[in-house]
Amino acid sequence: MNSWDPLGAAEQAAVADEVLSVLRHDLRNRFAIVRNASFYIKRKVSREAVYRTDPRIEEFFGIIDEEVVAASARLDESIDAARLFTRRSARMSAADCVRRAAACARIGASGVRVELSVEDGDVEADPMELSVAVRCLIENAVESMQGGGVVQVHGTSNGVRYVIEVTDTGAAACAVDSEAILRPFYTTKPGHFGLGLNIARRVAQRYSGTLAVEPQARGTSAFIALPLAASPEAGDAGPEPAP
Repeated sequence: MNSWDPLGAAEQAAVADEVLSVLRHDLRNRFAIVRNASFYIKRKVSREAVYRTDPRIEEFFGIIDEEVVAASARLDESIDAARLFTRRSARMSAADCVRRAAACARIGASGVRVELSVEDGDVEADPMELSVAVRCLIENAVESMQGGGVVQVHGTSNGVRYVIEVTDTGAAACAVDSEAILRPFYTTKPGHFGLGLNIARRVAQRYSGTLAVEPQARGTSAFIALPLAASPEAGDAGPEPAP
């Protein structure tokens, strides 16, 4: 059996991006705490005579501020250098991405069947990255259906957007905090990282789209909506016929 995964590299990069983004956010918050504490202490100390008579105190406060700024910049540089995946955003078929995601979804012996219905529509995105985002939604839906069932995957053009909908027939999500399920590392499934929905949302936002999760009467629907690519300009269609 061939275990090669065509989306494996893009998925590993997406997981790494998510972990690094959480780390960056956490460390930035800590840097901000240090700077705020330094500013507060400096304001208090500046009223004391020792502050005016010992120039090293003001110098040290300046060093603290400079070092925090430098550390924050170094953090950003290190995270950017650690990227594992080079994105190649281009006009491409969203329907092809949905089909690829469904074909590569790791369903195993879950007893779940994926029903696919897609319409043509072009978007501006990296095809592998978008496929990973949709696969995350499909696999998340599969995992919520312990006794088997059907996951329905639809892709349709709706106005100026292409909407990808993944619906399961598991337990309704109304019992779950809709904000909590989109937080990194939130999961109710033992042995899972809880990054699938967050990866899907980050990919959607990267290409000016959105992710929404809505409870249904039975089960849950997750939607990725992306702007449709602009129609080619008339000049790109070739020379006009002679009069």
